[in-house]
Amino acid sequence: MTYFDEVKAQPTQAQNYYFVGGICVPMDKIIEIEGHLNKLAIELFKTADLTPDTCFHARLIHFKKGPFGNMDFPARLAVLRRLTEILAEAPVKRVYVAIDYEKLKAKHKVAEIAFAHFCERVELAMEKDERTILIGDLDNQEFKNMIADFAKYRTNGTPWDWGIKITSIVDSVHFARSHHSRMIQLADIYLYTVSHRYGSRKGGFADAYSGVLKDFNLFPTRYKVWPRD
Repeated sequence: MTYFDEVKAQPTQAQNYYFVGGICVPMDKIIEIEGHLNKLAIELFKTADLTPDTCFHARLIHFKKGPFGNMDFPARLAVLRRLTEILAEAPVKRVYVAIDYEKLKAKHKVAEIAFAHFCERVELAMEKDERTILIGDLDNQEFKNMIADFAKYRTNGTPWDWGIKITSIVDSVHFARSHHSRMIQLADIYLYTVSHRYGSRKGGFADAYSGVLKDFNLFPTRYKVWPRD
């Protein structure tokens, strides 16, 4: 199962990349990984129920919002460290695409281009006998377009001269609310680590998390940065 999310470009805040990325999780490992996340939820919230009040969302942790609104700097950093550790130790494939919005000529197609490249990287991450299904965050405003675009990729391949056939990603693209899926939440954490390495975040918390990242190997299984100079 491939769980994915996206982070939009925000050029006015020096974040020029549009990211789509996620984790490819073997079916027999989902319960194990969920167990680690649920254990952390019980420690923090006294329950593992899947609700907005027990959702691990990196942006909320970073900015002291939602269920993390009463946590001080060290506590929130400790939560992100635990989540990063779970991500680093999980037996998953990590895939991401970073599209440089400022260098893109067809800026109105940035979401479509990013998603198409992501589908290609997931396809290339699969072994010959592996199959996967895409499950994204329903809060993603592009979800209807993604469903339609993916159907085209399965039929015709990705939309450029050097495109590839999508044969290892089956069925349609499925979506769920992030607070209903620990795996979508972990995909969100992964994209936070990816976007963080591109250096757009500033401030004390961002600097402290850069130190945390030095302790973990999160090198992607497949990735794409485009366009290049």
